[in-house]
Formats: sequence, structure tokens, C-alpha cells
Amino acid sequence: MPPQDAVPHSIRDSPSPRALPPALGHDLLHRIGQGEDAALESLYQVCGDRFFSMASHMVRDAGAAREIVQDCFVRIWQRAVSYNPEASSPFTWCVMILRGLCIDHLRRAGRRLPSDSSSAETSTEPICPSPPLADLHLHETLHLVRKSLATLTPQEQETIRAALFDPASCADLASRWGLPLGSAKTRIHRAMEKLRHLLRPHLRP
Repeated sequence: MPPQDAVPHSIRDSPSPRALPPALGHDLLHRIGQGEDAALESLYQVCGDRFFSMASHMVRDAGAAREIVQDCFVRIWQRAVSYNPEASSPFTWCVMILRGLCIDHLRRAGRRLPSDSSSAETSTEPICPSPPLADLHLHETLHLVRKSLATLTPQEQETIRAALFDPASCADLASRWGLPLGSAKTRIHRAMEKLRHLLRPHLRP
């Protein structure tokens, strides 16, 4: 395993609870597999609280849960290049890594997963809510996203809204758009990259 410094510092400290739409998850894992730190940080911002909630529920130890979540993102960083979207959704793939680390921790401690651990994997309730400052930054970011979206073509706007907010899988979106799966993923990736380019001058380093 690489040292913890292989993960950006901001990934260790401030998770924010949100859902992970499949198309967005595919885009993030693709970029992580290419070694893009910012994509790993984005995945953490989307899933960090949810993973911490699940790990805490499984191991019943907040300190251990934090270490497990950090290890989980290190594993994601290492393994994203081998992610197979035909085998599982991005969220399920990440959760299986998290669950495996929880099981390893419990085995070392001579314990077992709690009988209701499966409920933690579907729960949407975070243990630690986002601080007000993080919520304010999120609102500012959403305002910038809306302004930037308005400068894109209608097709690019539709693509980004689908990637960010539509629960459909990449395959479903490809079918909806009448495109091969690979072409749909390319369309999503290009539209997201254009949006990132527009937002980059306005976002905090």
C-alpha cells in the first residue's frame, strides 16, 4: 500500500454526504484510474460521510472507521484502473472495498460484522453533518455551476445534468441517447471536462 501522503490532504479531513449518480461515479473512477488527484478528492467529497457512517456502523469504533475510510480511498486510488463497469456500479464497487476493510479489521480484533450491517450499506443518514461553512461553499459552487452551464450547448447541458443528477446508469443513458456505451462515456467525460475548465478559475485551490 502506498503511504497515506498518496492521498490529497483535504481528502482526510472534511467529508460531505451526497449520493453518487452512476454516470458521475464512472467519470470519477475513470479519471482516478488515470492518476487524477482532483477526481479522488471529488469522490471523497461525494461519498466520504456515507462511507464513514457505514464503517462506523460495522466496526462500532469512530477512530477505526476514520482509518478504514482513509484506507478505502487509498485502495480506490490503487485499483480504479481495473474497475469494470459491467460487473458493478461505481458505488457498489467502492462499498465492497470498504466492507472488506471492515471485515479485516473485525477479524484482527476477533469480532464479527453486526447482524444489521447490511442496513448501513443502504442508509442515507450520515453520522457527521456538513459544517455550515461547507454548506455555504457548496451553495457558492452550485451557483457557479449554474452560471457555467448556461454557457454550454444544450447537448452539453443535458449531458452534465444527466451525469450529476440522473440515477440512470451509463448504459441507460447510452440507450436514451442512441449511442454506443463507449461513445456515451466519452460524451460525459468531454462535457464534464469542459465544465471543470469553466469552473477552475473561480474555485478555491
